[in-house]
Formats: sequence, structure tokens, C-alpha cells
Amino acid sequence: MAARLPYVDREGLPEADRDIYDRLVRERGGAPVGNIFRTLANAPNLLRRFNALGGELRNATQLDPKLRELALMTVGRLTNAEYEFTHHWNISLQVGVKREQLEHLAEFEKSPLFNDHERAVMRYAVEATNDVKVSDPTFNALRGFLDDRRMMELVMNVAFYNAVVPILVPCGVELEPGAKRN
Repeated sequence: MAARLPYVDREGLPEADRDIYDRLVRERGGAPVGNIFRTLANAPNLLRRFNALGGELRNATQLDPKLRELALMTVGRLTNAEYEFTHHWNISLQVGVKREQLEHLAEFEKSPLFNDHERAVMRYAVEATNDVKVSDPTFNALRGFLDDRRMMELVMNVAFYNAVVPILVPCGVELEPGAKRN
């Protein structure tokens, strides 16, 4: 599917909102701004808040980044959100998730590649994504190794990325040229 909304560049933003774009470029070390942000730039006020929350969830939590990424990869896999799945595949590798794990996400319940904590996080992501309601056994399994703060950080990450998917897919956000799974 082709993009249904234009990808807005810096010059397409009102002058008062160009700082958002500049911040995205800085945060990414000068790399081009991703299509998700360029799509959201159609509503600069929402992009500003989206970026603030997304950045906080990605960079300022105490949740183990490997657990976070396994949860987000589960969301991407279940929702067939190729944009999310591809970008988080690469982030997952950067934070130490093993390629073999990424290649076997669908078999996480039985695969020896995953430990009990990883399975519990992924099970939570499956239930929250598929049913919204999460069973007591699934939630309680997390309580065995996550404190209240990390629990909320997991809940917020899974909820946020479950809110990202209905932006990406209906808007037809395309992978950037050259973007691929490493």
C-alpha cells in the first residue's frame, strides 16, 4: 500500500514547529527523519507529544531494553506492522537480542532460545495485543521479576506500540529507501 498522507519535510512544517524536525535529526545523529515522523508531521502538535512519549519510553526507562524490544517485536509480529517490525528488529539486535530469537518469535512459548522472563514479557504482549485483557497468571508471572515501576514501563511500552500500529498501517507508512532488517 502506498502512503495515504504526505511525508512532511522540515520546510513543509510551519516555522514555529520546525524545531521538532531539527530535534529528530539531532536525536538520530543526522540520519534522515523516518517516515513515521514525517507522516505525523501532518499534525505537528501531535508529533511533538508522540515524540516526547516515544523517546521517554525508548530511552528513559529502567525496563531491560531486551525485554522491551521482545515485547515490541511481539506487537509488530502479531499486527503485521512491517514498518515497526523492521525498525525494531534492528533496535533489538543493537540492545543484545539474539538474531536466533528474532527468527523464532512465533515459537517463543516452547523454544529453548527464550528464558522464563522473556516468555512472560512476550506472553503479556500477546494478550495485551490480541485481547487487551491480560490474564491474572500472565500478569502475576511478571510480578515475580518486575517491580511496580518496570511493570508500568512494560505496560506503557506495549500500549504505546499498540497505538503506533493503527497509525502506521491505515496511513500506509512505508519503509524508508534502504531500510531493511540487518
